[in-house]
Amino acid sequence: MSTLTDRHLAVLPAAAPALPARTPSALARVVATILQWRRRAAGRRALAEMSPRMLADIGVSRFEAGEEASKPFWRT
Repeated sequence: MSTLTDRHLAVLPAAAPALPARTPSALARVVATILQWRRRAAGRRALAEMSPRMLADIGVSRFEAGEEASKPFWRT
């Protein structure tokens, strides 16, 4: 049975230094925005399809659900 000991750990390469935080590229921001829009649209579709009982379980009225579901995907 083999276990790592201090002697084994001494010969392992040191961890790479952490890279500095980078600002996301324009493409990364566009992709993130599109993904957010898709999640928002899917959530609103799901909300629109919920039964009155499901809406009551989460504390949302049918009117509130309809208002939220009718918003365009880009609007918060």
